[in-house]
Parts: sequence; C-alpha cells; structure tokens
Amino acid sequence: MNPSQLLDPVMSPDDLHLWVRTFLHLNIPRQSVCTHHHAPFDYLSTAYFEPTRDQLIWAPRGGGKTRLGAIATLLDLLHKPGCSVRILGGSLDQSMRMWEHLLPDLEELVSEMLEGKRSTRRIHLSNESTAAVLTQSQRAVRGLHVNKLRCDEVELFDPDVWEAAQLAVRTSRDGHSAMISGAIEAVSTLHIPGGLMQRLVDSAGSAGKRITRWCLMEVLERCPPERDCPTCPLWDDCAGVAKTRCDGFFPIDDAIAMKSRVSVETWQAEMLCRRPSVRGCVFPTFDPARHVRDDLPIDANLHLAIDFGFRNPFVCLWIAESETGTYVIDEYVQAQQTVDAHLAEINARPWKAHRIACDPAGSGRNDQTAQSNVEYLRSRGYAVKFRASRIVEGIEMVRAALHPASGAARLFIHPRCRHLIRALQSYRYPTGPGEIPLKDGEHDHLIDALRYHFVNRSPRPALGGRTY
Repeated sequence: MNPSQLLDPVMSPDDLHLWVRTFLHLNIPRQSVCTHHHAPFDYLSTAYFEPTRDQLIWAPRGGGKTRLGAIATLLDLLHKPGCSVRILGGSLDQSMRMWEHLLPDLEELVSEMLEGKRSTRRIHLSNESTAAVLTQSQRAVRGLHVNKLRCDEVELFDPDVWEAAQLAVRTSRDGHSAMISGAIEAVSTLHIPGGLMQRLVDSAGSAGKRITRWCLMEVLERCPPERDCPTCPLWDDCAGVAKTRCDGFFPIDDAIAMKSRVSVETWQAEMLCRRPSVRGCVFPTFDPARHVRDDLPIDANLHLAIDFGFRNPFVCLWIAESETGTYVIDEYVQAQQTVDAHLAEINARPWKAHRIACDPAGSGRNDQTAQSNVEYLRSRGYAVKFRASRIVEGIEMVRAALHPASGAARLFIHPRCRHLIRALQSYRYPTGPGEIPLKDGEHDHLIDALRYHFVNRSPRPALGGRTY
C-alpha cells in the first residue's frame, strides 16, 4: 500500500488491517485467544464496514479500546466524506483521551485537510467531515444529529445522559453517495454489578446490539520461549497460550506487575473481563455457573414468594423445595397492576401452588377496599404466611443456601428467572458504613420476595421487631 492510497476506502478486512499497519504503524491483533471472545480488530472492522446496528465493546483496562476508537474515527473522517462523529466520554477527561490520539494522527497524515481555526475539541476537514468532543451532559446531546456517536467508558455515564444520547444519530450519504449508517458505540470495562454497562450487555440480544468482547489475553504480547511457564504469575490465566496464540502489544512484565497490585476480583473483572467485581455485593458467592440450572426437581413441594407493590414492581417467585435444595423455577415481575390482575397472571402459569410467603406489610388494610392483600389472597384459597423479620436475617439464610459452611450449594435458579439472577448479582451495599443493602427500587424487591420464603420456611422464631 503506497501513500497515494491514504484517502482511498478499503474493500476488505485484510486491506483495512494493512492500511492501519502502513499509515499508523500499528499491528492490531486479529486472533481471539479465549473462548467466546473476539479479536480487537473485529471491533474496528465492524465499525468501518458500516454496521446496521449499534455495537457494545467490552474490553480490559489498557486493552486498546480508546486507541481503537480514535482509529475508527480517523477512518470515518478520511474515507467517508461528510461523516460527522462525536466523542462522548464518562467524563471530559475520558473524552479527551480519545481526542489526544485522534488529533495527532490527523495532523501527521492530513494536516492540509484541517480547515479553519484549530480547536482543542472540534475539527472540520476539507471533505466536509467533522469531529468534536462532547461534555457529559444532557445539554450536549439533546438536539444533536450526527452519524457516529462513540461513547467511551459508558460504565461512568449518567444514565439520563445515556438515554438522551440514543436519539442523537442519523443515517446519511457521503460525498460518493455511499450510505453512512447512524450508529452508537458503547465502549467500556464492566466492573460495576448492576451498572449501566451490565444492563446494556444483558439487554443486547433483545435490543439488536452486537457485543464485541476481548480481555488481556487478546492483547498480550507473544511470550518468549525462555520464560518458565509453571513459575509465571500469569499461568492460571494463560496456561501456555501466550507462547502460541498471543500476538498483541501489552507487555507481559506490565501484566505481571499489575496482577501483583490488585485483588483477584479486580483482576478478573477489569483485566480478564469475566464478570463484574463482587466488591460491595450482598451475595458475592452467587455464581451463575454454579447456581443457575435448568433441571427441575421431581416431587417437590411448590411455594410462592410475593413482594407486594404497585408503583414499585409486584414480584412473585415460584419456589420448589426438595431434598436436594431450593429451586426458584419461575418469576413474575410487573408494576402498576392491581392484585387481582397479578393473581390472574399467577393462575395462568403452569406451576400450581397454594402456599404463599409474603411481605408482612401485605396484612395492612387497603384504604379503598378495606381489605388487605393477605385477606384477598386467602379469600381465593391460598394459605398465606408472613412474619416480621430483619433484612439481615433473611440475607444470611439466602447466603447459607448459596454457599453453606459445609456441603454443596442448596439454592438454584432456573435460567428463565432473568430478573432474579440479575438481582443476586447486583444487590449491593451503599457506599459508606452499614449492614443494610441499598434499596435501589429494582433489585431489592426480588431479593425481598426470596428472603420472605426463607424466613417463613424456617421453624425457628424470626428476630423480633419490625421489618426494615
């Protein structure tokens, strides 16, 4: 590839990889190393060849995601005349990190195309392409109409700003009448349980978004033969593949040094991209690989566990008790419906149970009907149990079932219970002291229903006092 081809659009991933090597002198890894992961180049290729859907990029700290975002922006500006790109970071500092890669590339490769006054946060090219950095605010994104919105470190975004940004992109045609699709890219690590990035990843399939994911191993440099594998601190993560499959840019010595400075959970969350950090989680031992099962017990006793709500969601869990453990086999979560509407949905499910454990607040009389929820359920033939308990009592029972002091786990969740699985991963303590978990209005109601089951199942007296 010669200098005259700098502005010529490329037609294949191979040509794209060669373009980056020729003009930016970078070798972006093209081979995935871990199962179910992608190569970093997969993100750049998808971004360049006009995706018809948004893209989520889940990658490690120092894994090249910000640099790749700058390269994708450079290519959009040069090869798609009239393309408009905006960079929105979790903070202005984060936005500027991508900009600080992009601007030197433009000045080195096409300084003659930069028009007007040079701005530290906005540029205009002679081919009518534009790029700018946005601040993390609703004012910055409302009314915005651009082709590409690159969102760096989405984990740090204000959810309201993210929501407003979803209406900011438009499809148009470039100077050669080729289509420039409107697309949003969300680039981030994933380390906060229940955070914005986790919610985006969880909903990606139903929202039609592509997830491109890589970890440290996809960007780790090739390990030289003289290194001794069994004594290497990276052996548990690598198992020798760095000598045969890795071909990245991340220095091995830097990786070893970083691993020695952080906890296992931080390393696995932020560098290996396995799961969000469990720091601050109420149920750190919950592991989908261990606790999520689709086999149902035979001849089990079936119960319902209910947390009442109208503005907040009404939650019902179908729970089977057997000799091998406690199995949550189905869930129902719905807000702004009356109890009779909820009961109709419960009765329509194939699982039939007539015993209910519920929130003690359900025994209070409704101001309009003069009948409590408990009385209503009993009038429909259900045996309803409730008693006051402290949150910490029920939490300890759930913890003991997830990870007993001795023996195997005794609490299992069916994969269809997506809300409960997410709640067990995301239910956490607020910042600061205290033993009462955060009432976030989303996950706490599912955990409340689960603990009502355990508290009412227990033959020993509940702790005195009101329910907190």
